[in-house]
Amino acid sequence: MWEGFTMIRAIVGTVAVLAGFAVLERSVDASTGHAGTCTPTNAYALLQRGETVPVRAEPTPQAATIGSLHGRGTLKPDQLRAKVTMTGSQAGWARIALNAQSSDYVADGAAATQPYGWVPADLLTVNARVDGDIGVHNRPGLLGRQIATIEGDDMKFRVLGCRGEWLQVINARHGSVWIDKWCGREDGCRS
Repeated sequence: MWEGFTMIRAIVGTVAVLAGFAVLERSVDASTGHAGTCTPTNAYALLQRGETVPVRAEPTPQAATIGSLHGRGTLKPDQLRAKVTMTGSQAGWARIALNAQSSDYVADGAAATQPYGWVPADLLTVNARVDGDIGVHNRPGLLGRQIATIEGDDMKFRVLGCRGEWLQVINARHGSVWIDKWCGREDGCRS
């Protein structure tokens, strides 16, 4: 009798642990969860001529402005881009590395020594112009499932967040998904 009881307790314990993993997986979703870090990844913000993007000290619109992104390079007559390196995300914001030597970033006074700042993640863009396949997944990591493959397509994605080596993105064709490969240059990364 105790063997049956012990077996049931083991099964219930296993189910509870798996349910805990599912809750944890959802709770740290890049677009809504706690601050996470990711492999530094290049992305770019598309800006209208004369437009700037405030860079904040914290991931909220009320946080102090510590600088701004300015576009450079001509894509279209009135469109410029600002290149950034994203290193983390939280609640729809992207943490970017700040480089005072970059002509895309201008620091505000005393904030010139800050190594990181925050911008709305959906201002950033990456594209699918890469060599090889891009795996499109419903979530990152081991609990995710591949739902599509992109090969040789020139589509753009808006960034929502990141986790580890994964990027959460959105576009009209795939909706909100996680990808395992991308390009952070407007002209693409194909050889």
